[in-house]
Amino acid sequence: MHKPAVEPMERIERELTQLVRQSLKVGEHLEGSDLDHQAQPLERAAYSILGMLEEKGPSRLGAVAARFHLDASTVSRQVSALERQGLLVREVDPGDRRACRLGLSPEGEQALARTRSARRQLLHDLLSNWSEDDQARFAALLEQLNAGLDRRLETPDGLHRPRAV
Repeated sequence: MHKPAVEPMERIERELTQLVRQSLKVGEHLEGSDLDHQAQPLERAAYSILGMLEEKGPSRLGAVAARFHLDASTVSRQVSALERQGLLVREVDPGDRRACRLGLSPEGEQALARTRSARRQLLHDLLSNWSEDDQARFAALLEQLNAGLDRRLETPDGLHRPRAV
């Protein structure tokens, strides 16, 4: 018996679901490895925050929260934990001495580099048999998907916007 063709959106939804599930499993495996505490890869939120600070430079807490579409109190708790671990530092904002900016500490830079290296090695292992064109196309499509998600999250209704009929 012939199976009906699966619509692209159904395939995309199914594959994204599997990707997220498997990515979480890989993250749990990396974070639960037998490495000593200093060599442990960063957990997802810490990696994201430190990566943003590396990319954008020292930033105010509100800018970090806005980048991730989160409440400042949520990010504040995460930042406090990173500060206690010595992975980031607070510095006076030269533009407004009453405010502070968050930046990477040397330990934060090292932890970010270690985690990024482990993640990129995994991607290299998974995609090494793909052509450079396929890798570039995949990267471009992921960038496009993430840009669309960012635009959607910036709307007042976020992801809960009603569907067009």
